[in-house]
Amino acid sequence: FGHDLGHELGDHDPGGADSWANGYSLFYALASNLVHGKGLGLDGGSRAMRMPAYPLFLALTTLAGKSYLWIAVPQALIGAGTVLCAYLIGGELFGKVTGLLAGSMTALYPYYIVHDTALQETGLFTFLTALAVFALLRAKRSGSWMVWASAGICLGAAVLTRQTLAPFAVVAIVWIGIQSGQPRFRRCGIVALAFAWTAGPWVVRNALVIGSPVLTSEGGRQLWNANNAKTFSHYPDESIDRSADEAFDAFTVEDRRELDSLGGNEIDESRWFQRKGIAYIEAHPGATLRAAGRKLQAAFSWRFNPVREPLVQTVYLLSYMPILMLGVIGMVLSWRRWKELSVIYLLFLTFAAVTAVFFAHTSHRSYLDVYLIVFSAHAIHQAVSRTIPSRWY
Repeated sequence: FGHDLGHELGDHDPGGADSWANGYSLFYALASNLVHGKGLGLDGGSRAMRMPAYPLFLALTTLAGKSYLWIAVPQALIGAGTVLCAYLIGGELFGKVTGLLAGSMTALYPYYIVHDTALQETGLFTFLTALAVFALLRAKRSGSWMVWASAGICLGAAVLTRQTLAPFAVVAIVWIGIQSGQPRFRRCGIVALAFAWTAGPWVVRNALVIGSPVLTSEGGRQLWNANNAKTFSHYPDESIDRSADEAFDAFTVEDRRELDSLGGNEIDESRWFQRKGIAYIEAHPGATLRAAGRKLQAAFSWRFNPVREPLVQTVYLLSYMPILMLGVIGMVLSWRRWKELSVIYLLFLTFAAVTAVFFAHTSHRSYLDVYLIVFSAHAIHQAVSRTIPSRWY
């Protein structure tokens, strides 16, 4: 389907097929179903296999026709928004010079340049998460309830783009309550209410339509994908979907009979896979602990995964490793301000926790690279300021 879609879009606009080479055509299918009133599902039904924000965004662009420019251009503008957020976060934390440097580095970051216009939710998710982090930093200091509410709305929008941010959203609301000044409880309450007002309708919708108040009906399946005997048969060098396919093929006749008896009910199937994943974890605690380490290594790896052609691997290495090393140096240099910076540390920690339980490829981690870039810019600025007089720059 992805091959055909790429050529279909490419026939309308030169370069369209290449634009989606790194994308996921299922998002376009979901958006098309929405536009034609068939619901949020690949089969046309009202399902919750994916979060709604990106398919809704694509649905708006598809109204203009099957032109890749109507998708690529708005996504490029969203990418520019990420650059602006890097500037704002850097400026908020370390001053204008660091902000300008962080924004410039983000604008030139190869991964964002390539994927901001691909058929993926990554660009939108990176922007909304960065916007939420900036809003949280401002909400901590601001006395305006509108700023507090904006932080909750941004958090909710980011969660509606990718459900893995939900743990961070919860701890970020607690962080606002602990780290901010008076009125502490009112500030925390408004952020929480704004978040619930934004993300809550999706949960209510799922309770009414598919019978369970969940963010996604894929949670159980993803837990099993990441915790079975075949998880590392292909992952991380290849997509974890290849490993899941092999594990599925290894099901016993009894397993298949049980799954078929669920009649395609997505919530029941999710719970069935969840039980299988939990059973594997309980039966193999040592292997599960070692697997968690391998998943984290894959997420923060200097090798792009799933593995791509040598040129892609080289560009990734030469762009990611410098910001990783400089980012760590920037964190060390600013360790005395850990309370103020803790919201960013919590973002990394919650990602690591989700990855250890589930899984991640390097692309899933890429939304964190904005903050590595900000800390890298801080490290560079500190090094330059100690060797070059400030009046020179």
